[in-house]
Amino acid sequence: MSYDPALHHRRSIRLKGHNYAGGGVYFVTICAHREAGNIFAPPDVREMVAGEWKNAAGAVPVSAQNEEGTHKGCPYVVMPDHFHAVVRISVGAGLVPARSLGDVIGAFKSRVVHRYMAGVQAGLWPRFPGKMWHRNYYEMIVRSEEAERRIAEYIRMNPWRCVQELGGGFRGIGNPALWNGEKLGVLCSRNAPKIGRPPQSDVYFSGWHSPKEKEILDWLLKNGRRVIACPAWGIEDSAFAPGVRNALEENRMLLLEMRDVSGNLVAAEARNRFVIEHAEALFTPHVTRGGMLDRLLKEGSKATPL
Repeated sequence: MSYDPALHHRRSIRLKGHNYAGGGVYFVTICAHREAGNIFAPPDVREMVAGEWKNAAGAVPVSAQNEEGTHKGCPYVVMPDHFHAVVRISVGAGLVPARSLGDVIGAFKSRVVHRYMAGVQAGLWPRFPGKMWHRNYYEMIVRSEEAERRIAEYIRMNPWRCVQELGGGFRGIGNPALWNGEKLGVLCSRNAPKIGRPPQSDVYFSGWHSPKEKEILDWLLKNGRRVIACPAWGIEDSAFAPGVRNALEENRMLLLEMRDVSGNLVAAEARNRFVIEHAEALFTPHVTRGGMLDRLLKEGSKATPL
C-alpha cells in the first residue's frame, strides 16, 4: 500500500534540539530494505516481528501493551515490507528516561534481524540478499490528541486496505492465513426454510450470495467467527458491507475477488464451484432439487458433506 503523505514522509523530520528521550508521542515507520522485498509477509514472520516489538517496547518507558496490538492506545502493525507504530515515551517517577526513541528502534531492528537469521539457520524462512532493514526510520512527532486519533485509525485500517495478489489471478483483502484453516463450505439454495446455526468450524467459506447464506453470514460476523467470502461484485465495495469492516479490522476475514465480478448466474456458478472444490467439508442445509447447486454437488466434490 502507498504511504499517506499527510501522515508520514520519506525523509527524516527529526527536529534539531528535540530531546527524543524526554517523553512524547511519535508515529514511526520502519521500512524493509528494497532487496528484502515483502520479507514480513508470511504470518509466522509477522508474528515474530510483533513479538520483538513488544519486547523492545517493554524494555523502555512506554505504556504497556495489550493483546490487541496496542500499547494502551499506541497501535502498531506489521505489513509485508514495512512497520508502523505509535510510540509513547514517558518520563516520571519510577521510569528510566535514559533510552531515546532511537534506542527503542535500534533495539527492535537488531532483535528482528537476529531472530530472522536464527529462523534461516533452522530452515524456517528463506535467505534474502543484502540487508533486511532500510538504514534509517521515519518519525513524526504527534502533537495533539486529534492527530494521534487519525494516525491510530490509519494504522488500524492499513492491513485490510492492502489489496494482495494471491496468485492464480485472485486478489484479496484481509487475512490470507485463513486460507490455510479447515474451511467449511456453506452453500444453500434460495427459498430455503428456517435454518439453525451452522456446525462448528475453524473457518466458514462461501460466496454468501443467496438470502439464507446471507443470514448465516450475518450470524457469523456478529458472533466473531472467522470467514472467507467470495463476493459477487469485487472486494473494494464488499469491504464496507455491514459487519465486514469490523471483521477485517479484527483479522478474522478474507475477501477473495473472483475473475468474474459481473454478479450474473454464470459468475454465481463459478463461485459455488470454487467453494465446493476448495472446502474441506460442506454444509448444505437446503438444496433445491434440479437446481444449479444440486447439479454442481452431483458432479462430485472432495469435501466431506455435513
